[in-house]
Amino acid sequence: MANESNTNNSEIKEFFVAHGSKVIAAIVVIMVIVVGVVQFRDYRKAAAAEQAELLGPGMTLLYANQNDSAFVEFESKINSGKLSGVALAKAALYAGNIKFQAGEFDAAAVFFQKSLDNAGSVALVRSAAMHGLASVKIEKADYSAAAGLLEKYISEFAKRTGDQEDRFQKDEPVDEVPMVADAMWKLTLVYEQLGAADKAKQTAERILTVYGDNQAYADKAKKFLNI
Repeated sequence: MANESNTNNSEIKEFFVAHGSKVIAAIVVIMVIVVGVVQFRDYRKAAAAEQAELLGPGMTLLYANQNDSAFVEFESKINSGKLSGVALAKAALYAGNIKFQAGEFDAAAVFFQKSLDNAGSVALVRSAAMHGLASVKIEKADYSAAAGLLEKYISEFAKRTGDQEDRFQKDEPVDEVPMVADAMWKLTLVYEQLGAADKAKQTAERILTVYGDNQAYADKAKKFLNI
């Protein structure tokens, strides 16, 4: 990236400063909604229906954009000891996201970690919690910790290979979660902040190879690489 323009460098460095909270928060919100709709529906069908019912009031408040009341409800359920496993992880995820949107990043980190600790192998919940933690680290300019979390996220959830023939034959593996390209893009920017130009370049190139069909992230990667 030695030939990268000063203008492009400036844009990248300003990403987290000027747009970080709003952009990252929006993505975390999307993940929370996905987790809520998919997992809450599944829980009602499963043996964990009682646990899901405990989350119902908080989710109703959350979807009504009554975030403060929703947080109180989720925190109450978390502290009650009535929730366990993935239901506890979901409540903590929602609580963490509310705190994140409010700019209370230390509190958000506590809840995201609790979510991650209790998510088990449920990919949507686990990945959302990990993404939330990485977002907190970015907001606090702890780029080394953010890089570690994003690397783990990609290692755990990225399944696509970029093999065009396999993709054409519909044999290419599918990612477990929908936010891998976003995690790669954030990791590209984090590497840039850490001065790891080679890693940033390699990650941007990987976006083009594996997610070239995702126009939004392909365009970002091309701009980063000046191509």
